[in-house]
Amino acid sequence: MQLTIRDLIDKPELKIVLMGGHKGTHRKIVWAHTSELENPSEWVLPNHLIMTTGLGIPKNGLKQKDYIMRLINANLAGLMISTEMSAPKDLKMLIEVADQYDFPVLFIDYHVPFIEIAKIIIEANKDKKEVINNQLVKLLYEHSKELIREHNVQELTARVTALLNMPIDLVNSINPKETLFSFEPLSEARLKLLSTLDLHSDVPQKIYQKTAPTLNIIPLKSHGISLVVEDSNISSELLQSLTLLFSLYIEMRKENSYQRSLLSSEFLDDILNERISDAYIEKKLPNYNVSIDNCIAIIAKPKPDINYQKVFFKFAIRGLCLFQKQRVFLLTEAHNVEKLANLFEHMGISDPIKSIHRINDAFAEAKLAYKNTTDALPVQHYAKQNYSRYTLPRNLQDAERIFELNLGALYQQDQQKNTRYVHTLKVFLENDRAWEKTAKQLHIHKQTLVYRMQKIQEITTRAINSTADIVELWIAIKAGEILGYIEESH
Repeated sequence: MQLTIRDLIDKPELKIVLMGGHKGTHRKIVWAHTSELENPSEWVLPNHLIMTTGLGIPKNGLKQKDYIMRLINANLAGLMISTEMSAPKDLKMLIEVADQYDFPVLFIDYHVPFIEIAKIIIEANKDKKEVINNQLVKLLYEHSKELIREHNVQELTARVTALLNMPIDLVNSINPKETLFSFEPLSEARLKLLSTLDLHSDVPQKIYQKTAPTLNIIPLKSHGISLVVEDSNISSELLQSLTLLFSLYIEMRKENSYQRSLLSSEFLDDILNERISDAYIEKKLPNYNVSIDNCIAIIAKPKPDINYQKVFFKFAIRGLCLFQKQRVFLLTEAHNVEKLANLFEHMGISDPIKSIHRINDAFAEAKLAYKNTTDALPVQHYAKQNYSRYTLPRNLQDAERIFELNLGALYQQDQQKNTRYVHTLKVFLENDRAWEKTAKQLHIHKQTLVYRMQKIQEITTRAINSTADIVELWIAIKAGEILGYIEESH
C-alpha cells in the first residue's frame, strides 16, 4: 500500500502531532522535500510532503493564508513543521485554512531529523515501485508476440499506452515539430520541454515536471527517433524492454516498407508504359495503402542528400514511387503534398485523379506543372494559374495545339523518313545557336548541320535569325516534351 499521512502519524518514534486538516490523513506521500521558501510549491510535485523549520512561514495571518493555499493548490500531501524552531508562534490562520480544505498540518519534535522521514518514505515506496515495474515488464513480455503484429506504429503505440497505462510518444529527433508515422502533432508545451534537450544525444534523458509525471526520453539510435515515456516511477528494465520492442518493430516495418517501395516502382513503371490493364491496377493498388479517390500525380526533382525510402517510411508517405532520369514520379494521396514540398527541389502536381483510367493523364498534367516550376516558384499545381512563365502551354490541349502548329510538319517528316530534324533543332537552340558546339554534340560536320537547319527552316517556315520565330520554336519544343514526343534533356 502507498504510504499516507496517517501511516506517519501512527509511528510513535516520530512524535508527530496532527494540528490541522484532520480529515486529510488519507493523502498519499510520494516524496518529501525540506524547504524554507515562502513558496515551496514551485519546486515540488503533487503528493509531495513539505518539511520546514518554519523559517519561510509568514507571521502575518493573511500571508499565512496565501502560503498554505499555494501548497493546497499544488495538490501536495501535507505540511510538516519542526517544533521549537523558526515557525511563528501564532499559526491560527494557517491551521484554519488547512482545516477548511482538509490539508494536513503536522508538528514533529525538533529532535527527529527530517532525514528519518525521507528514509521511511523511500523504503515504503521502493517495494511498491519494484513490484509494479516487474509486473509491467512481465505484462509487456507476455504481449510482445501479439504487439509485434500490429499493422502500424500508431496502433502499436496506442496498444502499449493502454496496456501499461502510461503515455508514450515517438518523436522526430531531427525536428520534433515534424510528426512521424501520421501521429498527431505534439503540443506547444511538449515541444517547449523537448527543446531544452539535445535529441541527437545517444544517452537517455529525463525532464522533471512540477505538475506532471517525469518525461523519459530514450533514443532509438538507428532511426533518428526518440521514444518519450511519461512516468515518474518507470524502471530502467521496463524502459529497456520498451526500447527493444519499438526498435525491433520499427526495423521490421522499415524493411517491409523498403520491399513495398521496390514493388511500387515496378508497378508504376508498368502503369506509365501501359503494360497492364485498368482492372489489374484497380485490384493491386490497395496493397500500397492509397485510395485512388484521394490521389494525385507528382513529378519532382530530388535533392541529392536525401534517403527517400527512409524519409517516406518515417513520415508514412504511402503510394507508388518511381525514380527515373533525375526525376521522381509519385502517385500518392493529396494530404502528403505539404511534407513532400520540403523534400524536393522542384515539384509539379496534377489535378485529383479520381479514377484509374486517368492516371496517365494525371502524370501528363504533373509534367506540365513541373515544366513551369522555377527556383522562385518550386511547386506548381496543374489547376492553378500561378505560373511564372506565361509563354508556356497551360494545359495539354494548349501543348498539342502549339506543337502541331510549329513543329507538326517537322515531326511528321522525322517519323516518315527517319530524319532527326526535331532533335537537331532542339540541340541547336539549347546551345544558343552556336554552330560548332552543336555540330560537335551531334557528332556531325558543320556543313551537315548547316544543311539540316536550312531544311528545318523550309519545313517549319520559321527563320533562325528571327527572335520571334526562335521563341515560338522553343515553346513548341517544350510542348513536345510535355506531350512525350520529344525526349527531355537532363
